Amino acid sequence: MKKETSTYHWIWILIAILAVAAAGAAARAQAPDFSGEWKQDNDRCQPKRNGDVVLHIHYQPPNFTVDTTIARGSGGARHAEQAYTTDGKVSASTGADGDEFYTAVILKNSNLDFSIEEHEDGRVLHSTETWSLVENGATLQRIRERADGAKQVLIYRRQLTTQAAGNQP
Repeated sequence: MKKETSTYHWIWILIAILAVAAAGAAARAQAPDFSGEWKQDNDRCQPKRNGDVVLHIHYQPPNFTVDTTIARGSGGARHAEQAYTTDGKVSASTGADGDEFYTAVILKNSNLDFSIEEHEDGRVLHSTETWSLVENGATLQRIRERADGAKQVLIYRRQLTTQAAGNQP
């Protein structure tokens, strides 16, 4: 009887290990793919925006980079690159407008949740952002909320690059 109980014990341990491994694999498989080129849809943003804003995102969990290019009017385009991890560690970067940012990001459900401290003209501004993919992954929605209650919804459309378009059937 003791040997039989011991065998069942090991079977339950093996089942538990397999269940944990399967759950981890399922969670990784469900991680959304934010990678790609995204162009701001000014008319759908709230409030409406102007100018051309393009994000080039390379996302390979837990690391991702965002290259931002902003062109408005006749002035030259501004550019910034931010590198983040989704483990909640704070990263420091400089925005396209020269402001300093200290940002922590976590992957929660299928969203990227940002906690941001911006240093602008001697002021420190706190905000949060939630990035989510909507419309079957064709749209990146960024909901930005400031500590003073101000809220913005920024909408970006996924752009088909020449390489990606060439891979389409």
